[in-house]
Amino acid sequence: MSPLSSAQALAAAPAAPETRDGPQHLVFRIGDLSAALPLREIREIVRRPDVLDVPLSPPAVEGLINLRGTVTVLLNMQRMLGQPASPAGDGGRVIVLDACARVGLHVDQVTGIVALAHGQVEQADQTDELDLFSGMVPGNGDQPSISVLALERVLRRVSAAVARPASPVGSRTAAAGASAGAHPLPERASETAGGATRMLVSFEADGEEYAVPVSAVDEIIRPQAKMTRMPHPDGHLLGVVTVRGRLVPLFDLRTLLGLRPTRPERGEAGATRIIVLSFGGLRAGLLVDRAREILRVPAGQIDPIPPLFRQDAGEIEAICRLDQGRRLVSILDPDRLFRSEAARRGLAAHSDHPHPDTLPDTLEKGMAYPAAVTESFVIFRLGNAEYGLPSSCVEQVAGVPDQLTPVPKAPDFIEGVINHRGSVLPVIDQRRRFALSAAVPARSRRIVVATMGAARAGILVDAVTGVLKVPAGAIEPAPDLSAEQMALISRVANMGGRMILLLDPGHLLDRHEADQLSTLGGAASAGAALPGQPSDAPP
Repeated sequence: MSPLSSAQALAAAPAAPETRDGPQHLVFRIGDLSAALPLREIREIVRRPDVLDVPLSPPAVEGLINLRGTVTVLLNMQRMLGQPASPAGDGGRVIVLDACARVGLHVDQVTGIVALAHGQVEQADQTDELDLFSGMVPGNGDQPSISVLALERVLRRVSAAVARPASPVGSRTAAAGASAGAHPLPERASETAGGATRMLVSFEADGEEYAVPVSAVDEIIRPQAKMTRMPHPDGHLLGVVTVRGRLVPLFDLRTLLGLRPTRPERGEAGATRIIVLSFGGLRAGLLVDRAREILRVPAGQIDPIPPLFRQDAGEIEAICRLDQGRRLVSILDPDRLFRSEAARRGLAAHSDHPHPDTLPDTLEKGMAYPAAVTESFVIFRLGNAEYGLPSSCVEQVAGVPDQLTPVPKAPDFIEGVINHRGSVLPVIDQRRRFALSAAVPARSRRIVVATMGAARAGILVDAVTGVLKVPAGAIEPAPDLSAEQMALISRVANMGGRMILLLDPGHLLDRHEADQLSTLGGAASAGAALPGQPSDAPP
């Protein structure tokens, strides 16, 4: 057997001809075991990249990896063989299979290539489906024995669905709601009645609260350490920032509204955010003092701006009244906000131009996601993984009170209840729901108030990172690893180096659990006084 260096392993040709001795096999180690696969079954060998954990998947599934824009299932071969899992070392490699679906095998080390003639391999019992090896080449003292992996048994052990053909690339350009594995979202009665509610993203500038329609928000990001400031800027243009590989002009909301300008050091403060807007074919970044929350406001609580102020406040389209009128939020019209000639020049000169040095590796020159069809998601984090809920089902993002009221005999996944705007709201511990380890309470934790089918509840998450408008071409079906996983996580947003697991709100609870939630409010009200409403919190 010829030794194979790391560099050679990475460049190993997957299509190897059969030699006089027999077909060539790649030899690798899994713990103390030496195993082999025919080279014709292998597409490539790569170092182990960052891995996205997928909850509710089989134990042998390590997670998902992104290989040049393709979502690939990563199998941990130590777990597959029932060996004690060891930390991934520098020698670990991922063997990407040349199958109809993208699957990678995480092994400890690639050791070489060997030609195995049929007569050298002692065939294993073909009826034993629990055995993952089709045969073995005995050792000779100098060389250890080699077990030949039965690939079809490995794939069947994980899930019969893993071996199904992957969806063709062309299907990714279809509307995201029509993607394979996507479940239609239930329409809310208030929305089908002709726009009885409005969804807004709210934020602060100079102590005042403003909002824009969620449909105009691409995403909310932290200020970047490197921002290119423009010489002799027109109007209120601060400079340009790079967002997803494209240059976006950055404006200061304070100066756009004629308020005190933002001090330069405020851009480095922890609360400062950039609201990336998309409107009228243009994109712009809006520097705000603090992002607040996602609001779903009934039409009856939104009033047009009084005529007396209409001329001086042309950027403000309306004012919404919250908390019985104690909280007023000015709704901005993005198009009118940038109505000045100087602002328009800045938009036209810099908006939506690709930055050649920051284009994701997954995009070829001249290619881009279709911008006309997008879906908006509220993005939150559990551990190191990011998840997305459709913005249409999210009512609010709220802070976590110091104590949640426990409810006797509540389901295990219920952390407690809170008083949310005068009504009892059950709070689901999403970590417990996904069978993840318990998290240390942190200030970043948030409660996402959402509608899940016929139920309404708060979802306790580690952090909410913002609102993201995802192009339809970046959404694809999630690998089918288990029935429970597919019901909850049926799609993946593949944004170059960033993968987001998209949740189906209609399947976050089954029918029995939804019925339990509906009866929880009465039990909680009868049991104890509830703590006050949680404070509003920024995404």
